[in-house]
Amino acid sequence: MKPATAQYISVGITLMFAIWIVWLWVSPDQVEKVKKTVVEKEPQTQAEAQAEQTPPAKPMTFVLPAPPKPKVVAKTPVVAAVVQEVVKENKPVVKEASKPIEKQVEAPIEKPKPTPKKEMVKKVVPKVAPVEEVVQVTPTQVVGGRALLRVLEHGKGPQIEIAWPANAGKREGLYDRLRACFGMENALMDAQGNLFRSNEVRGQRWEINLDRFSGFLRQASGRLPRKEQQISHAIERRHGHLNDPVMVRIFPRRVDASLLGGLQAIVGSGYMQARSIHARYDMQGSHILVRDIQLDGRKLEGVIELSQYRQCAGRA
Repeated sequence: MKPATAQYISVGITLMFAIWIVWLWVSPDQVEKVKKTVVEKEPQTQAEAQAEQTPPAKPMTFVLPAPPKPKVVAKTPVVAAVVQEVVKENKPVVKEASKPIEKQVEAPIEKPKPTPKKEMVKKVVPKVAPVEEVVQVTPTQVVGGRALLRVLEHGKGPQIEIAWPANAGKREGLYDRLRACFGMENALMDAQGNLFRSNEVRGQRWEINLDRFSGFLRQASGRLPRKEQQISHAIERRHGHLNDPVMVRIFPRRVDASLLGGLQAIVGSGYMQARSIHARYDMQGSHILVRDIQLDGRKLEGVIELSQYRQCAGRA
């Protein structure tokens, strides 16, 4: 045996013995057992002595695996703008003594006393009818109306239509007034344009005086006044069978000149360019008015009062 090898064995035995001594010191109850063990190992046999002198075999090397790395738990990033992390310190929590809360006693709110209701006196304002502009035809306008009448007799100018009242009683009153105070005449006109009255000889037509009467004839249609129906029947009996006769109304020239002069005063300068003029008769007391004037379908403001042809006390 080499001296170095024996030295290594001796040092190892010494270390082992030192470890046992420390262990026995830590556990006194094992001292006796150690002593016996040491004593029992002191005598060696020849084989054991020879084994001790034999050099030890080459030590075997064991490579242990590396210890596992500690798992790192990934933390979810916290957005500071949304979530704020609160760090709590391990300090004893000292409860503050509760402070007495002073309650403010509010003064009772006084409800306003109800105001005694005032008696509302509703003023009844009488409805005032709008004042209509009544055009009273002047002599100058009558002169202008005569010129318009001559134009109308030659088939020029607007088509003029004046409606009668829908009420039968008002139609009767208007008819009587026009005959008695405005000189209106009735005649039957046949298909050839001949006029017939009951004053002429049987079968003889009426030769109308256009210096006195207007050539602006109005054809009567619809429900005729009772007296006008009687006149129509009388003319037919006198002149026999007429060819498709129709009832017409004829006025003195001055009455139609007054009507046309009043219409031009309301219509204005566009009178001759108009296609049609519509209006209606209305009787207010002893006055005959022409109202609701429309020029080519457009309503105009203004009312015309017709000038009487002759003085009359009342109904005919």
